Amino acid sequence: MPYFSKKQQYAIVVILCFILAFSGYVIYKNYKLKNEFVVNASNESVPVERIVESEEKKEKPLEIKVYVTGLVKNPGVYTMKEGERIIDAINKAGGPLEEADLTNINLAQKVKDEQMIIVPKKGETNNISPTSTIQKNEKININTATKEELQTLPGIGPVTAERIIEFRENKGSFKKIEDIMNVPRIGPKMFEQIKDKITVD
Repeated sequence: MPYFSKKQQYAIVVILCFILAFSGYVIYKNYKLKNEFVVNASNESVPVERIVESEEKKEKPLEIKVYVTGLVKNPGVYTMKEGERIIDAINKAGGPLEEADLTNINLAQKVKDEQMIIVPKKGETNNISPTSTIQKNEKININTATKEELQTLPGIGPVTAERIIEFRENKGSFKKIEDIMNVPRIGPKMFEQIKDKITVD
């Protein structure tokens, strides 16, 4: 074992202390720099223009066209936003006239592109023939048809028509004509009678 004088021993201790102190300093600096990098990375800002553009795309609803006719102040084609209701379309057309009958119109229903909204006259709903609002051979849209229009289909009475309207209001629009068989009391036999007379478009 080598022999060190007291002076050499003292020098070795000083060198070791210096090495330990320097190592501690290096480790501390590396740790601090790593933390600063993580904080800066998490706080990295996104350009304001990109945020605004993203929000506009998210919030801007689709525009659709609907035709409002019948007993409204200003019949015509109106531009609506996706998600708006039939009542909004009627109000855009100036609102209903005094003699208009809104009792058989589902005012809460959402409008669809190319939809025609007819506001009838009071007392007219129960007296008109089926062909006065629906042309002969024209298919009935089961997503938008009124109770009276649905009753023009073979085998569909007031109760079943009410069930169809109630079903689409609670469950959403029919995706295909076969979905009407999900309505209570409408089975394959009745579907065969009406399938060529209905549409969902």
